[in-house]
Amino acid sequence: MQLAAVIGLAAAVFVGASTQRISGMGFALVSSPFLVMVLGPHDGVMLVNLLGACSSLLIFAQVFRQVEYRKVAFMLIPAMLMTVPGARLANSLEGPWLSIGISFMVILALVSSFMIRNLAMAQTKGLAVGAGAVSGFMSVTAGVSGPAIAGYAVASRWPQAQFAISVQLYFLVLSLTSLAAKGGMPHLDWQQWGACLGAMVLGILLGNYLAPRIPQKFSRAFVILIAFGGAVSLMASGLVDLASN
Repeated sequence: MQLAAVIGLAAAVFVGASTQRISGMGFALVSSPFLVMVLGPHDGVMLVNLLGACSSLLIFAQVFRQVEYRKVAFMLIPAMLMTVPGARLANSLEGPWLSIGISFMVILALVSSFMIRNLAMAQTKGLAVGAGAVSGFMSVTAGVSGPAIAGYAVASRWPQAQFAISVQLYFLVLSLTSLAAKGGMPHLDWQQWGACLGAMVLGILLGNYLAPRIPQKFSRAFVILIAFGGAVSLMASGLVDLASN
């Protein structure tokens, strides 16, 4: 069981890190449902926040000169503020109910990102603020901040290349804020830490190789497909645990 857990953690982190590098987002979307299944809701979400920050930092260090800092600020400030109530909710719920809630929020956010793309208000700063607030709340409760921001990017016609660069700063700061709001670190043994960090570096290296070779529409579709699959699996696991109690 220990070996299976280490392999599961490494696989989730590897795929999440590579998709983050390829499409600009996807680490939390891909890895969160699976890390929560292996570690539980509390440690799983904290690990997503920590490794997500590390992944974004490694990518941000390569592209920081091209970041649209003003645009990021409109989303980041409300996102950071919403981590406080989100952390309180996350600490008050435990076990299968939090697992079910996390999976539901992932699915809802993914569906919503498609529904808002043609709204007339998509170009307003208000939508950026709202997307940031929702993203910040979900970051600390579910470890998943990307869907709301991805929806805003699609709705506001933010060019994919610029979005993929700028959003690394957003994910970096928000992940660290979410981790601080929860007031702790995930509890892993040294084998799990080593597997996660090694898988993250290898995933980014693979992403560096694949990013120029994969069309953006395919990479984004892959992220969404994996996220849906992980969320459904996590919800099923939570329902089974709830039924057995």
